[in-house]
Amino acid sequence: MQLKRATLTALLIVLATLSFATAAITLTNITEWHVYAKTPPIVKVDGDVFGYGYGKYVNVTTTPGDDGTNRTVISVLGFTGDPVKYDNVLYICNKDYQGYTYNVKLVAKKVLSGNWDYVQYLSLWLDNQGPLTIQNGQTTGETQSVPVSPGSCVPVSVEVLVKPNAPTGSDLVSVEVDVVSTG
Repeated sequence: MQLKRATLTALLIVLATLSFATAAITLTNITEWHVYAKTPPIVKVDGDVFGYGYGKYVNVTTTPGDDGTNRTVISVLGFTGDPVKYDNVLYICNKDYQGYTYNVKLVAKKVLSGNWDYVQYLSLWLDNQGPLTIQNGQTTGETQSVPVSPGSCVPVSVEVLVKPNAPTGSDLVSVEVDVVSTG
């Protein structure tokens, strides 16, 4: 009887230990998060600010996207049958107020619209790194990262070849190429 009682006691101790071991303990430590606004440290600046305006050949605008992000829209005029390169149409600048250097690169993301039957290629250079070439609707690839120190800028150049049979006066293709920065 003594052995039975000891066995039962041992079994109860094991079960009690297991129930404590599997019990979840939740502790709440209140943390406040505050959101403030400041302009981003890496900004895109229209190339004509630095004296490289091409008039109606290149147009740079920034608009808010539907998702709340900043969208820089760059429209480039290609001449049918002739490769055209525009240097310094955009600058990626480091306006960081704390003195950080950032590495930036251009990353091809996706085709937004268009007909690649009329555009042979679109090539982009970031501070002479590249080119990142997009053709036949293939939007993969990226430039090498380029360091941008506080107060400095790196240029973005573009080359496009529109085929001779392209209709004039229409938006032929649109692609998303993001500026990705890491600190």
